[in-house]
Amino acid sequence: MAIAITDRAKEELKKMDLGEGKVLRMSVIPGGCSGMTYKADIDDERQANDEVLFDDPEITIVSQEGTDLFLDGLTIDFSDDLISRGFRFTNPNASGSCGCGSSFSG
Repeated sequence: MAIAITDRAKEELKKMDLGEGKVLRMSVIPGGCSGMTYKADIDDERQANDEVLFDDPEITIVSQEGTDLFLDGLTIDFSDDLISRGFRFTNPNASGSCGCGSSFSG
């Protein structure tokens, strides 16, 4: 399983409250025009069935088992453009996405 995080996204993640024992939890949920969307939340602890997607001294990203089909190949970026500032999730393995890029199909 491989995900990539751009330097810009790493900078923004380090500004978030990811202190001791906290992780960024990635998940895939139903929604959006194309059927599924990525969700990211700060969680206070890791669960027994978490898979570690990314780990360095300041950032740990995890997901529940079984989501690797949708997260493998994911790139997390950050954009600070005027219209929609925020994290961007791009996965070349997705079979399609909506026009605004907020959802995808597997």
